[in-house]
Amino acid sequence: MLGSLPRTLHALGLSLTLLAACQSSPTTSPRPEKAKSVAFRPGSDATAVVAPAFEPGDAARGKSLVGEFECHRCHSGTGQPPARLDQDCVGCHEQIATDKFRAAPSKLAKWKPHIQPYRDVPSLGELGKRLRPAWVRDYLLHPHDLRPNLAQNMPRLAISTDQATDIATYLTAVEGPAPSVPVSAAPAHVARGKELLTERGCVGCHRVSGAGLSEPPRTEPAPRTLGLAPDLRFARERSEPAAISRWLTDPTQVKHDTAMPNLHLAADDVRDLTAFLSFGELAPPPRAEPALRLPVLERRVGFDEVNERVFAVTCRHCHTNPDSAGGDGGPGNTGGFGFKPRKIDFSSYQGIQSGGVDARGERVSLFAPTKEGVPLLVAALLARGRETLGRESEEVRGMPLGLPPLSAEQIQLVESWVAQGRPL
Repeated sequence: MLGSLPRTLHALGLSLTLLAACQSSPTTSPRPEKAKSVAFRPGSDATAVVAPAFEPGDAARGKSLVGEFECHRCHSGTGQPPARLDQDCVGCHEQIATDKFRAAPSKLAKWKPHIQPYRDVPSLGELGKRLRPAWVRDYLLHPHDLRPNLAQNMPRLAISTDQATDIATYLTAVEGPAPSVPVSAAPAHVARGKELLTERGCVGCHRVSGAGLSEPPRTEPAPRTLGLAPDLRFARERSEPAAISRWLTDPTQVKHDTAMPNLHLAADDVRDLTAFLSFGELAPPPRAEPALRLPVLERRVGFDEVNERVFAVTCRHCHTNPDSAGGDGGPGNTGGFGFKPRKIDFSSYQGIQSGGVDARGERVSLFAPTKEGVPLLVAALLARGRETLGRESEEVRGMPLGLPPLSAEQIQLVESWVAQGRPL
């Protein structure tokens, strides 16, 4: 994201990982796959959700996996020790934003605009009081854009169903039964709940896609915490109705570090909002199409141009030379987030040409063709756009991991450079 940075930043990559993850496997050998249940997928248009069955996994193994996938580099509330600053994605970004990072003022000024959108991620504490374990499992397997005001989203890790089950079991573990609360699906309560989304100001922070509601005009800058507000369309998938009701009654009693304020809603308002969020009719999401793939440029595209517009601002942050970076080449080079080291280096022309290594340690090219005949590097950029539409590839992992796809013009530039023989 930030171009060439010191060692402390190279190990970051808030929700970014590595291009070689296209053909990578987790550091922990997964157990044999169980039969997969029907997963929650993005954009459900059901008016009520029947959660897929969830057979609890091994919580102790889940805790170990949370450490191996390095969830604590982005999230708090994992039960893991705090990450070192050179591996603390959010903490490092926060230090840069607040002028606490040890670097020359000129460098801080250069980095700040890039890291401002990447200072917030949700904590994972007390998930069991809020979220269905099955949803947590399936979100790990099929991450999607849950928080429309947050630039990044959960990256698509190389994780098996059994591993996701163990992690979800660990993260959602709670002691003792939750207190029961009355829940209504009466049409009058559902209808009133939809009205309350506007009357009580919910749409000031949250999108409720499919409900036909519009956000009020904003007369002042949006608060930073707005980025953590999820699209309430997914509330019925994420949480049981009773959990939604408890949350609306007092969010701080459910999650102590939540940014959601206690609105001191009346009991009837809680009942009706819960009714709509759990059972109200939502329009199907609009059909989305991948961005147009532009034709290869006829003009010459040299390395300096594609490096300045793509590699140095997107790829180098996680794929760099470990020697010049003080020993850590980022998760796309020396490994991280559950991916093995692949030695991919985008810090120079020579580094890119040298490719990476496969699972056997053998050198492979970033321009080798996929099954569709597309160079691997180009295929990874194209795959990211398809992933945002729920179209995942088993062969190629989309890049940049956990971030919005590159623009059609940026991909066109990379593809043109590759097609022209990668001129210097």
